[in-house]
Amino acid sequence: MAKDEKEKIRRFINLQYVKMKKIAAVGSLILLTINLSLTIYPYVEFRLPDTIFFIPSTYIVIPIIFLFVVLLILIGAHIYVRKLEMYRTESLADKLLNPYAVYAIGPFEEMLYRTMTIPTLEAAYQSMPECKEKTEVKKQLDNAKKFVNLGYIPKEDFPNHLKKYYLTEKERRL
Repeated sequence: MAKDEKEKIRRFINLQYVKMKKIAAVGSLILLTINLSLTIYPYVEFRLPDTIFFIPSTYIVIPIIFLFVVLLILIGAHIYVRKLEMYRTESLADKLLNPYAVYAIGPFEEMLYRTMTIPTLEAAYQSMPECKEKTEVKKQLDNAKKFVNLGYIPKEDFPNHLKKYYLTEKERRL
């Protein structure tokens, strides 16, 4: 088997694995709610009539229990995440421990700077009369060009109160 064939097979299997991982949590919740619905039904069955509008009560009550369990899970998740703020540290870690979110310039950000920010600053600089603000605009323009060409913001250019978020000692484009 050729190397390209092995690579295609490996990529196909990996893609299927990733798809399963993505749906596993949702699939588990659906199976959980179905299981709970079918487990709860016998406890309420004896209180119900055999038919509701000529339809067996099983076909109506189990979906209602299912929706009720889903609602309880959603309310619990909302309280857990929003009110108790249990994912606050994970969310903060996602933002702060990701070098792209801290100091590295991503490709879309770089294109935004190259196509909009730098040309706008250059136009503003050229149209300004000589004054104190013109030197500030020139300084910001030079900084923007420097950051875009490097692909990251050097640690010395970070404000002192933000340097604690600079994660790596080796400055480089990731």
